[in-house]
Amino acid sequence: MIEKMKKILLAGKIEDREKVLTILRSAELVHVDAAVPEKIKIPEALNEEYEDCAKALSILSQLDINNDKDLLETPGTPTRLIEETLNHNKTILELKNKFNLVSQELDTVQKWGSIGLKDLEVLKSEGVNFVFLKGSIKNIEEIEAECKVQFFLHDKTEVIACFSRNEIKYSGNYTELALPKREFSQVSDEKQSILKLIEDNEHALHCLKQRYSDIDAHFKKLKNKRRFKEVETGVFCEDRLFVLTGWCPENEVKNLLSKFDEAGVSVGIDCFEPEEGDKPPTKLKNNSFASSAAPLLKLMGMTPSYNEPDTSFLFISALILFASFIMADLGYGLLIAIPLAFYYKKLVNKGVDVNLLRLLLFLSTGTAIYGIITNSFFGFAPFGINNSKFFNPAESDMVLWQKLCLFIGAIHLTLAHLLKIINKPKNLALIGEIGWLIFLWAMYGLLCKLITGGDLGVFKFSKEINGQTLMVWMFEISAVMILFFTEPSKNPIKAIVAGAGSIASNASGMFSDILSYIRLWAVGLAGGKVAGAFNDIGVLAVKSLPAVIGHLVLIIVFVFGHLLNIILSCISVLAHGVRLNLLEFTNHLGLEWAGREYDPFKEND
Repeated sequence: MIEKMKKILLAGKIEDREKVLTILRSAELVHVDAAVPEKIKIPEALNEEYEDCAKALSILSQLDINNDKDLLETPGTPTRLIEETLNHNKTILELKNKFNLVSQELDTVQKWGSIGLKDLEVLKSEGVNFVFLKGSIKNIEEIEAECKVQFFLHDKTEVIACFSRNEIKYSGNYTELALPKREFSQVSDEKQSILKLIEDNEHALHCLKQRYSDIDAHFKKLKNKRRFKEVETGVFCEDRLFVLTGWCPENEVKNLLSKFDEAGVSVGIDCFEPEEGDKPPTKLKNNSFASSAAPLLKLMGMTPSYNEPDTSFLFISALILFASFIMADLGYGLLIAIPLAFYYKKLVNKGVDVNLLRLLLFLSTGTAIYGIITNSFFGFAPFGINNSKFFNPAESDMVLWQKLCLFIGAIHLTLAHLLKIINKPKNLALIGEIGWLIFLWAMYGLLCKLITGGDLGVFKFSKEINGQTLMVWMFEISAVMILFFTEPSKNPIKAIVAGAGSIASNASGMFSDILSYIRLWAVGLAGGKVAGAFNDIGVLAVKSLPAVIGHLVLIIVFVFGHLLNIILSCISVLAHGVRLNLLEFTNHLGLEWAGREYDPFKEND
């Protein structure tokens, strides 16, 4: 349920502005909108400190927990800790770049070994010329030098070392090799030195992480300061007064007024109903079941607009059903549900989102219950009941299964159209919406005929009435309603053109939307086949290999195979189950998800 909001207009004396905002923040009731957004200004120093603190927390959060006994908490203020964290991280990045360059140099120098660069310098000072030529000794007579020595580099490159007091000449069969600038030992020592410096700086970061909670607390203070400055500079000021605008839940207005009365601060507060063009923030107030949809909606950044219906209950109800169809295994459901139930309180105490835990519990419990119905436990049928013709997605005869998926799709989309009809203004255009509802069921009948070759249960779409089937009658009746009442007008031609355009743009979409629900059968079938395949591989290993090895292979294949299948099934729930809710259902309901979340002005803990 979306709570009703009141538009708040608050006026006070400029000298009381800070006091008023402090009371407003402690009340935690008003979603503040900047009256003058272009005047919002946060001090540059505060912004820089906030960003530096965020970077420091990001750096420290990526460090693995180090339980070394020599780790000591780094002393200092949070500001000093942030500075040290950034400096150490910058140093590590610079050292790693240098390490890469030295490693490349070492690869080049290593093939020369200990060549004696100092000795070569002595020879050069005494007037001895020398070059190192890459090439075969077979053509050594082509080299003009007093001394010629063959040797091989560590990478097997054949080299001729030439020494002479005269000019050394050689043919095109040889290529001069450049000598390394440093000895192998020098480069190797530098590489080890850089590694030691990196380790020292990383150790310092681990010591700084011992003060992570202090830096995090400082970050929250900075965040609150920034938010306070945003609100403070965003108010409208004129003469000696300031004006603030925002939104407060209707049932909390009295509490807001009492906060100022208790503080003895004089302000003027007016409350208004939202007007056309206003965009109140959305505050959802649901029970534990419906609230479990919140983590998924938040993950996708989807918030219903203030004037749109809240579909949380339908969303989570449908998602449980879809997840059950997709995973369809008692073992998979229990494997998730039992640990969650056992560690539920511990996870809550550690700060894990309660709604997320409930969501996972609902989905896994639904899967487990459905696994009992389908008689599936890690791909086996433990209960000795054959439900293959209707429930088991691993069998070939799936006519009833396909019909059921299409029926679920028709019901799900019908709920969307009914919600749309309920929330739509009561005018002639409502007839057009009812026409689309009839058209949906006619399209469902057509799909049953095309996909499964028949009707479903009491819905006899192929039954003839006055020479025409029920399905054709429904198409004709709904077409007339849509053509004339999509955009009712005194000019029938204008209305028909608008209706025809609506049919042209939406009819094929309705066909594909209903058909989309058959993916529940297809994905469930794939999961069942994968589970069965891994079980068959394990059984085959036991039969064809020695007892101990066969059973070991069975365990490995069973654990790995079903773990992989669970992961794929979870991905399928997100990819397909969530999609059916947020695309097919949402489109038919007309939800735009263009709302903004209710975020009251408060001090973050």
